[in-house]
This record gives sequence, structure tokens and C-alpha cells, in this order.
Amino acid sequence: RLAPLALAAALLAAACGGADEGGDADGGADCEALAMPVSGPAPELDSAAGEWPSANRNLAGDRAALGGPIRAATAERLETAWECALPSGDSPFGMAATNPLIADGAVYLADLSGNVHAVDLRTGEGRWRAANDAPTFGPNGVAVGWGRVFASVGGDSIAAYDAGCGDPLWTVDLTREGGGQVNIQPIVAGELVLAATSSLSIPGSRGVLYALDPATGATAWSFDTIESPDLWGRPHINSGGGAWYPPAVDAASGLVYWGTSGPYPFPGAEGFPNGSSRPGDNRWTNSVLALGLEDGALRWARQQVPHDLFDHDSVLTALATFEDGGGARAVVVNAGKHGRVAGFDPASGERLWDTPVGLHKNDELTSFEGELWVLPGAAGGVVTPIATADGAVYAVTVNAPTFYSSPEESSGGFTTALGEHPSQVVALDAASGDVLWDVEVPGDSFGGATVVNDLLFGSLIDGRAFALDRATGREVWSLRLEGGINGWPAVAGDTIVVPVGIGDAPRLVALRLRP
Repeated sequence: RLAPLALAAALLAAACGGADEGGDADGGADCEALAMPVSGPAPELDSAAGEWPSANRNLAGDRAALGGPIRAATAERLETAWECALPSGDSPFGMAATNPLIADGAVYLADLSGNVHAVDLRTGEGRWRAANDAPTFGPNGVAVGWGRVFASVGGDSIAAYDAGCGDPLWTVDLTREGGGQVNIQPIVAGELVLAATSSLSIPGSRGVLYALDPATGATAWSFDTIESPDLWGRPHINSGGGAWYPPAVDAASGLVYWGTSGPYPFPGAEGFPNGSSRPGDNRWTNSVLALGLEDGALRWARQQVPHDLFDHDSVLTALATFEDGGGARAVVVNAGKHGRVAGFDPASGERLWDTPVGLHKNDELTSFEGELWVLPGAAGGVVTPIATADGAVYAVTVNAPTFYSSPEESSGGFTTALGEHPSQVVALDAASGDVLWDVEVPGDSFGGATVVNDLLFGSLIDGRAFALDRATGREVWSLRLEGGINGWPAVAGDTIVVPVGIGDAPRLVALRLRP
């Protein structure tokens, strides 16, 4: 159902952020500056506010909105409250491939042209827009803290803006140290902004993890994810590592849990089949790393895919809890394009369980000759965020295969075939990794997993949003939105904000419970 026609007419054509034609941040004459001194944890992260102030809701990355009015009994009352138009662009992934944030009554989003938008949560009216018009590969996004909005822009930088006005505060180029690109949605933790570079098939580049000073953008620490100082002997060919997805953080123990992306080229290069230009395990690509939040020192590391041939990035992390002998125990959960979900002891890194999900074919080969289909492919597996709640882990698996013409191909993974198989949504026991339920959804699901009370929300690239019963996986609600969805939603109270980034009319859509 749509909002009343009068409201729809006023808001459907509204541009997110209200930027002027010149593209400068435009908050208007009454704009109020909100930036404050950085002291202690960001007040916007207060979990009692019931908003969505971090990329995966909180530092644990659980993506679980519990306690609000949206649930199975009320989901049929969800309807469009407002829509906010995003600018069009040339990205093959549309214009919104990440998570909007909700903090202090505002929605914040960075689109795939690097523009940063601030929108009123209740009305959808634009507050300001910082127009950068600097395309990025994504999934870039924003973080909020201390009255500031931090955004990945232009494929090379993290920038800070005043949350009230959109006035630029600082910009720092992260590619100066190791090259590569900035494709990540940053987060704030402690008194730091966490971000990263990834190599994205750029020869000679190496992915680096960063902690930045929120007030100045200065580097507090950095961690090079490639152990080899000369990129395995061939820097003119090889690259790899880094991250394009935000980490999970345990503030109490002071540890940051990162998932890292793969080595390049894959599966090989001319004259160097099967990754032979980069011999060895290629640590620490395709790994789970525990770093100290304050110093960036490595506490432990576990590689999930040594010498990866098929772009099976292992970048998704979250912290889950489960009951063990009457007490609560935590587990670090990692998932990725290899189509596996694994649990690790947070302190020691001991691998507790490792469960394959979705369809698999040829993905464990360490070498091959001739042509090959691999499943999951380079744009498949668990490629969008997981969720955790009440001792369960929820993951969406895209069963999309990739074709390789030879072991010397350097395809970049763009020969992945979508639409070949249904996707799967899987619930796992956080203590054991056992599958609780596993259901198919008809299409390619790039909308991640989001828990809202007794529901698990997801979406399809064809524009259908859906909700499953969290106990059984049975579908209880769905809604078709015009356009394609390959970003993931934010939830606050009675409202779900969905990025609809693919198609001729990219936009944010707010779904709200009607009275």
C-alpha cells in the first residue's frame, strides 16, 4: 500500500538531502552545527535510543532490532511512508549498495557516487546533501559519532561532515600507504573511526586496516593485511587483502574482529596459472583477524581460504552469544563468498565450528586445467551481512556460479551468472553451527539478513522485500518495490528504511506501520 496521495505527491519527487545544483552541502540558513569534542564513546551509539546508529546496528554487528512494534502480528500494516530520490549514476551496482544509518531522528546514507545525504526520519524531507560526484565501487557508506558523519567517498578517502549542516570538516586519502581503493562503510568504536582499503585487482596494492582520529582524520594505527613485503615476489602482477566490510568490535575486551578479502590475480595470470604468481598461503587474505582496538596489534588470526583461486573473500564478521551451562558465551562468527559460516573463540581464535551453506561445486579445488564453473562464484556465497539473535545466526546465500575460461584468466569475477539458482536463507545454532532451518527464496538475494523481533527481513535484487518467521523460515510478509535492492535496511521503532538503488529511480523508501 502507498501513503495517502497528498503525502505521496509531496514526497515521492523529493531529493534526498536537498542539495543545490552546484552540489555543495546545503543545510539552509537555519542549519545547526552539531560537531562536539571527541571524549569517550560516541553518544549516538547509545543502544537505549532504539535507532540504527552503526552499519550493523551496534558494535557487535548483530543486525537485530528487538523490542519495537514491528513483528509477525503487525507486519501487514507496513506501508510506504515516504520516498526520497537519489541521483542517478553509472555504477553497475546501482546507487545504494549499503546500509543507511538512523541517529537522532535523521537518516544518513552515502550513495555510490560518493554523495552523502541527511534526511528527516519521520517526514523524508532532505536536511542536507554533500555532493561529491566521485563514483566508488562500494559498498561504501557512513558512520556517525560526536555530531559528525564519516563517509567513504571517491574510492580513496574517508571524509567527515558536521551532522547538523553537512559542512565538510576533513578528508584523508587512505590509499597513500598501500594503494588500492576505499570501498568500505566505516564505523566508530571507542574514540576511533575504523576503515580500510582493499586492492580490487590493482597490481602492487595491498589492503590496509585503519583507525583514524575522529577530530582530525589522522591515522591512530594501521595494519597491513599482507605479510609479504614484496607481494609474494611479483608486485607488478599481484595484490590483495584489506577489507570492504566493517568489523565487529567487543568494546569490553578491546578487540576488533576483521574479515579480509582475497589475493589477486585469480584464478591466475598469463604465464602464471592457478595463482602461481603468488605462491604460498597468501596470508592474511581470506582470514579472520583479531586486533587490539587501541593499538592495532594482532592478537590472533585464522585463514579461512589459503591461496584462494576464486575470489572467496571472507569479510563478514559479527559477535553472537549463546547460553552455555547457565551462562552466556560469545562467539565470533565469520562468513564470506566461500559459502561457509564459521564460529571462533573470541579470546583464542580457536575454530569452534565451520558449516557450509548453499550450493557448492569445484570450489575446493587447488588447481585446474581448461574451463571451469565454480559455485559459489565470485559474486555469490554469503556476500551480504549476517544477523545474530537469541543464540542463532542468520545468513543469506547467493547461489550464483562463475565461469573461468582457463587457470590463467584474470577475470575479476565479473563472469558470475545471476538467476541460475534460488538463493537460500539459513539459520544456524551459534553454539554448534548446526543448521536449524534452510529455505529457498526465488531469486538473487543481495539484501542481507536483518532481525526484527520474531521476523527475519531480506530482499531480492528484483525489488521484493520479504520477512520470514525467525523460528521456522516460513515467509509471513512480502512487498514489491519498484526497482532493485542490493543494500540492507535500517530499523527504528515502527519504521524500516530500505535502499532501492537499482533502476531508473534510485531512492530511499521508508516503510512504516500504519495506525
